[in-house]
Amino acid sequence: MRPPTRTWQTFAPDREVLAVARSVPAAGRLLDVCGLFDDRVGVTFTVPPGSRSEPGLEEMLRGAGFDPPVPWEQSLLRPTRYQLALAASTKGGLHRLPMPLLTMPHGAGHNRQVGERPGSLEHASGLDADELLHEGRVVPTRMAFSHPEQVERLARTCPPAAGRGAVVGDPAFDRMLAALGRRDRYRELLGVGDRRLVVLSSTWNAGSLLGAQRETVRALLAGLPHDEYRMALVAHPNVWFSRRRGEIEQWFADDVEAGLVLVPPFEGWRAAMIAADLVIGDAGSTTYYAAAIGRPVLLAAFDGADLDPASPLPVFGAVMPRLDTESGAPPLEEQVAKALRAAPMGVGDLLIAHPGGSAARLRSLVYGLLELPEPAGPAHYRPLPDPDRPPRAAGDVTAWRVAAEPVGGGLRLRRFPAGVRGPVGRALVVDAEDAVMTRWESADAWSARRSAAEDPALEWAHGRLKRYPKAALAAVAVGDGALVLHRSGAAMRVRAAGGAPGAPAGEAPDAAVLAAAAVAWSRQGRPWREWHEEVHVEVGGRTHRLRGTPPPAQFLFSGGRHPGAALSPGARRARTRATGQV
Repeated sequence: MRPPTRTWQTFAPDREVLAVARSVPAAGRLLDVCGLFDDRVGVTFTVPPGSRSEPGLEEMLRGAGFDPPVPWEQSLLRPTRYQLALAASTKGGLHRLPMPLLTMPHGAGHNRQVGERPGSLEHASGLDADELLHEGRVVPTRMAFSHPEQVERLARTCPPAAGRGAVVGDPAFDRMLAALGRRDRYRELLGVGDRRLVVLSSTWNAGSLLGAQRETVRALLAGLPHDEYRMALVAHPNVWFSRRRGEIEQWFADDVEAGLVLVPPFEGWRAAMIAADLVIGDAGSTTYYAAAIGRPVLLAAFDGADLDPASPLPVFGAVMPRLDTESGAPPLEEQVAKALRAAPMGVGDLLIAHPGGSAARLRSLVYGLLELPEPAGPAHYRPLPDPDRPPRAAGDVTAWRVAAEPVGGGLRLRRFPAGVRGPVGRALVVDAEDAVMTRWESADAWSARRSAAEDPALEWAHGRLKRYPKAALAAVAVGDGALVLHRSGAAMRVRAAGGAPGAPAGEAPDAAVLAAAAVAWSRQGRPWREWHEEVHVEVGGRTHRLRGTPPPAQFLFSGGRHPGAALSPGARRARTRATGQV
């Protein structure tokens, strides 16, 4: 694409920068840095050959407001219109660039010995002489590092490049530090509510969390109660773009139906780490960043096969606690609860120096290379963009397996997504919005969480019980509570009970929770008449005080009888056995 001519430009930058984006993570780091420029600096992106995520790059840059990348060969034309090139990878024929070049890591330092063929480098990518030298000449003009240890390694791995490194800190980390005050905002956008947010973080390759522990994702969804935990997955862009994005989303469709939030591959990963209560990850940079900002971390995988042993990252892998998925290990929920109680590990200084100071150091370095005076005022990055709010279908569970135990005069409920396999024998509650038809016949109870008028609510409840004979009851949201209909003919309105005389009633849980409580109550053989006084239902760390009252006057029992009509002796005995009512 030909740049616009100065004849009609409102702004005519004094300098032009070429941003060389080989991958989505590299483009993300370059976008971090470009946020430091003022209107004297223009930026154009290009993609060098060999990129495996070029379609993702175009989508990412378009979302960030940039034009499509200029063709690589066009960016190499001489004389060049660019005064400086930026690259967050040392791969891709950078020696051909006809302008000064500043390189930087695109993750937490330089740690992997990954070249054109995985494992082909002797040292970490970004520090290896095979990438930094071309015909004996050092390719980068300057190299921005996050920690002094990288300068020391560079002197050993590529002596001709010694002296070209500058320790500036880590832009991605500093943008996270600046956004820590937005934690509650991010949690709201991710739909966390009062729950704990567990973020799964996976890099790419066969030794990653997803490559080596794919079933752990399902096991955590099955083992962590839905009302107590929200789960999100941050997968490396190489996971997304090694296949078609739609294919990846299809592969995780069951996990999403069970409550998992898929964080998009471009932005949102930092917001998710900030919002997290616990991160379960691997050897990827995102896991390290989470620990560096003080989040508790469990390692579900840590493949060191392609890690540079001289890097500090193997030390991180050695000191962090592990998630044990072997047979005989403590339950996953117990391990998660223990990790949530543990004090965060102080590992930020392993790979990152000058926390909070990279903007000033990096801006000074870049403007010096551009031979421009720095902008007035302190240097700072742009605020992180908000994560996309998950669509309603994402992470919205519509069927639950219910575990219940009596507590005093009430119940403690724990609901688990039915979309992943869990222990057998638990009651299955299915909501009206559920789209998995194969489990409808197995429902022990039905719910309708969207509020309805009484007549259609009763009609719907009757219809569910008539069509699905295994279901013992149905609960339908009506007004400030719900109508609950048992197959035996017993019925009641359920609302939140008031406190002291004259005090307003609390908030009743939704109809799906009421259905779970009612079916658990029925399974335990407890009489429904106790609901006429008051029952306490604990779920998700909250206790709901509930009271049942008689149903509407126009209510018809499932057998077609009015509540005033006499039941046959057999029907009366069946109802008594099921509900304790006479």
